[in-house]
Parts: sequence; structure tokens; C-alpha cells
Amino acid sequence: MELDQIDTRILRQLQIDADIATNRLADMVGLSPSACLRRVTKLRRDGVIARTVAVLDPALVGRPLTAVITLEFALHGTRHRQEFIDKVRKLSAVRQCFMVTGEVSCVLTLHMRDMDEYLALTDELFNSDPNVEWFRTYISVQTVKDDPGVAL
Repeated sequence: MELDQIDTRILRQLQIDADIATNRLADMVGLSPSACLRRVTKLRRDGVIARTVAVLDPALVGRPLTAVITLEFALHGTRHRQEFIDKVRKLSAVRQCFMVTGEVSCVLTLHMRDMDEYLALTDELFNSDPNVEWFRTYISVQTVKDDPGVAL
């Protein structure tokens, strides 16, 4: 889908504050409120705006432990990874999961309560999966940038 400059300005503002009033958004992007609302509605309908969510501070909701985990599968292909994929999709602690190219097969980001939860998750996700050849965990000690938006 091709986005024009107005669409891009709308999307930039919505990534900063999705709760912004239509009148204020319209003023910021140079449209009437009705034209702005039509644009936002079309961006939603076309799937450009996939969903609207509240971004929470993990530490303030009892999930202060953030880990980035890389892993390698013994066998590749969706059929071999499907059990792992199904488990990952069900676990709320797993916030992101990417199948990637390069030296690893998969990269995950998790937000957990503590090391006990981490150990339980590693047993469930990695140690019990015969297709997980190895995994490495990187515990976050400082969040420098965590921007859920897309660069426009």
C-alpha cells in the first residue's frame, strides 16, 4: 500500500499517542476532523494500523526481568518447529518471537517475574523440546530504547 505524506504524519502521531483526539490529530496534520477520521478509518481497514494497544512498563506490572534468548534448532522447516511455535504463542511471558537467518534460528524477548519463572520457562520451552539444539540467554540490565513503533 502506498502512503502519502498526510498518512505518514497521521501514523507518526498515532504511534506517539493513539489516544489523541481526532480534532487535535486533524490540527496537527492539516486536515478537517472528518477527513482525518476517514483517513484513520481507512488505515485501520487496510491493515496499516494492525491494532491499538497500551504500552506498559514491565517492571511496574510485576514483570521486571527481561531476557533476550537466541536458540538453534536441530532440524529446520515449519513441520519440525511447529510444537515450539505452538508453545510460544500460548505463553504470555514471551512478548516477541522471530524466526531469523544467520547464526541462530530464533530470537525471543520475554518479560518475567523472577528467575524462578525464567527457569520454569526454559524447561518448558527449550529443555523439553528435542528440536532445540541449544539456547543462550541475555538478561537485560538496562533498557536504553524500547520503541514499539515503526520508523516512518
